[in-house]
Amino acid sequence: MNHTIRAGGVGAGRPTPQGIGPRRARAAASAALIAVLLTVGGCALPPSKSGSGVSTVEIVAHTVSSGETLASIADDYYGTPRAAGYLADANGVESDFVPEPGALVEVPVGKDDIDRYRRRTEAKILYNRGTMLADAGNYAKAHEEFAAALRTDPRFVDAGYNLGVVLIAMGEPERAVFILEQLLKARPREPLFEFAIGKAHFDAGRVSDALTHFDRAVELDPTLEDARFARAVALLELGDREGGIFALDLYLREFPDGAWADQARGELERMARAAKETAP
Repeated sequence: MNHTIRAGGVGAGRPTPQGIGPRRARAAASAALIAVLLTVGGCALPPSKSGSGVSTVEIVAHTVSSGETLASIADDYYGTPRAAGYLADANGVESDFVPEPGALVEVPVGKDDIDRYRRRTEAKILYNRGTMLADAGNYAKAHEEFAAALRTDPRFVDAGYNLGVVLIAMGEPERAVFILEQLLKARPREPLFEFAIGKAHFDAGRVSDALTHFDRAVELDPTLEDARFARAVALLELGDREGGIFALDLYLREFPDGAWADQARGELERMARAAKETAP
C-alpha cells in the first residue's frame, strides 16, 4: 500500500507535492539520535579486502529472501551496497546478477560482519513494525520504531529515510531536512532522498529550495513520477506559469495514467479558464 503524505495548501486550489511513502525492508524476518545518524557514511569493506587484518571467519550460505539483491545483501553484511561486486566475484557471477528467492549466496564474513548482520536483522524487525504503523497513520509510534531501528543499527540508511518521512507527516519538516541531509551525504545519488528533502522544504515554505531538490531528483531518475509532478507544482508556486505549464504537460505525456494525472489536468484547465477570464 502506498502511503501518501499530504501537505497544507500552498495556493488557491493548487495541488501540493505528494507521493512520499515509507520504504519496506527487503527481508520481512530478517533518528531520534542525531549523533548516531552522523556515523552512517562509514563504508565497511569485505573482510578479505579491508586491509585491517580481520580474517574471514567463515563462509555464510545466505538464503535469498524476496526482493533481496546482491547490493542489499552486501549492505546487510558489510555495511555498504558497494560491496555487491565483491559478492559477485565470490559467487562467480556478473555484478548485475539478480538472485532468485530461495537461492543461496556465499558470503565471506569476519566477526565484525556477523555482528553487523545480527544488528541489521534485529533492526529490520523494528523497521517493519514502523512501516506497518506508518501505513496505519500512527506516525508517532512509527517514529519510535524507526528511531529504535537506528539505535540498533546506526548504518541502516532506509530506517533513517523512513524516520524523515514520518517527521514530514508529523509536521516537523525542519527535523526531517536535517536527518535526510545526513543520509544524502552517505548516498549522494539517491533520488528518493532528494525528493523527500524537497518535500520537507516545500512544507516549510522554502519553495525555491524545494525546487532545487526536485530538479536534482528528476536529474538522477527521470522516471520518478512524484518528483516530476512536484517540480511542476513548485514552478507554479514560484510564479513561473510558463515553466509550470510546460512541466505539467510533460508530466502528462510521460505519465498519462499517473497517480497525479487528474490533478495535473485539473490545474491546467483551471489556469486556462483563468486566462480566458482575464483576456481583454
